[in-house]
Amino acid sequence: MKKIFLVFLIVVAIFGSIGYYLWTNDIIYFSGKDVDGIYVEEELRIATDDYHGISYCKLLKKAIDGNQEDIKKIMQLDFSGAGAAGYDHGDVLVKLIDRLGEETIISSLGSQLTKDEKREIEANIVVGLEYGSNPHQGQNLERVFPLFYEYLIKDR
Repeated sequence: MKKIFLVFLIVVAIFGSIGYYLWTNDIIYFSGKDVDGIYVEEELRIATDDYHGISYCKLLKKAIDGNQEDIKKIMQLDFSGAGAAGYDHGDVLVKLIDRLGEETIISSLGSQLTKDEKREIEANIVVGLEYGSNPHQGQNLERVFPLFYEYLIKDR
């Protein structure tokens, strides 16, 4: 009886470890995931994997940690035609700007973005402000992020 119980415990430990690894490394999807206080919906995680072949949560974590390349990369992700994932992405971007500040985002994006790239980023943020679950819901970009708004419309 003790051998059966010991084998059972070993099997549970192994499967628990594998499950934990898969869950924490964003390999399996059962629901949304919290990344340092920013909630990422399951649809967004799946769409990023499908459309871009990357882990949205890992990219977001690096952006939250201040990596300028990853901030730029996440700000420029395109979810055109991805349905709800595009709305969720906009909400995450609003929360990321709140977290890091407008100056950090502007600095990370640099001065080399095209007009179309700026318009796409603006559209994502506008959607996030309109439909997201953030403190700025329903407000306009110019009012919420005035420095970032000026950055986006500059040279149009």
